[in-house]
Amino acid sequence: MKRCRSIAINTMIFCKFMLFNLIIMESENQPSNTADESIRRDVIDGLTKNPRIDTSKIQVEVESGKVILKGKADTEAEKQLSEKIALSVAGVTGVENHLHIDLGIIHSLTSLAAHIQGDIIKDENDKET
Repeated sequence: MKRCRSIAINTMIFCKFMLFNLIIMESENQPSNTADESIRRDVIDGLTKNPRIDTSKIQVEVESGKVILKGKADTEAEKQLSEKIALSVAGVTGVENHLHIDLGIIHSLTSLAAHIQGDIIKDENDKET
């Protein structure tokens, strides 16, 4: 079970790292207001650093200091935490939270872990017989 948990955690860390790099590359290819872009990067950085937030489904836009969060969150707590982090960034004048609750990665990883655990138990039972 520890092995499954370790695999799941490493997978989540890798996904966050890849997504963060993708977001930065995407933002570098788009012209934008320097102050808004700085705020956007700081919000993304804050969201990415928090292990309770799955940033793979969250888009961040900034218009004249107002942060707009779009996409999906796994829980209401994740949605509210995302808004709180965005509000804590210097220069943010407000936040529009358009995140929708979705069963996303937490549900998927739990399901994957259950399947792996089932396979391990099945393999152990096959060895005993």
